[in-house]
Amino acid sequence: MTSRDFYRVIEHTADIGLEVEAQDIEGIFVRSGLAVFDLMFGLDSIEKHTRRIIEVEGEDLEELLVAWLNELLYVYAVERMLFCEFLDVDLKEHKFVATGAGEEFDPEKHKVEMEIKAATYHGLVLKKVNGLWKTKIIFDV
Repeated sequence: MTSRDFYRVIEHTADIGLEVEAQDIEGIFVRSGLAVFDLMFGLDSIEKHTRRIIEVEGEDLEELLVAWLNELLYVYAVERMLFCEFLDVDLKEHKFVATGAGEEFDPEKHKVEMEIKAATYHGLVLKKVNGLWKTKIIFDV
């Protein structure tokens, strides 16, 4: 399993973790979402055929991030949508909205590399360090 330049995989007992860095907090949300689909399917296998607005709410940034990632996993599980880009990103105090570009899962085209069940609060870190936003998040697999 290889990490891309915008995230790093952290091995974790029976689960998997990610470390993500970005210039701004919106970038953390976008890159974390992309990392999930990269781990599950490989971003290169996903094309931009359709768009879908995704909206979540939370009490703070940590809750918003977990809600965002879990909503992406829910949309995949229920609607079978895969995303390779997030556009029109808007982060307000208690709300995050983005338009996901991607396509419907096709078993002939998309190989499932890993099943990710949910983002967790276990060991969650989200902070700004030396001008960069950083997160560490663990997923149930």
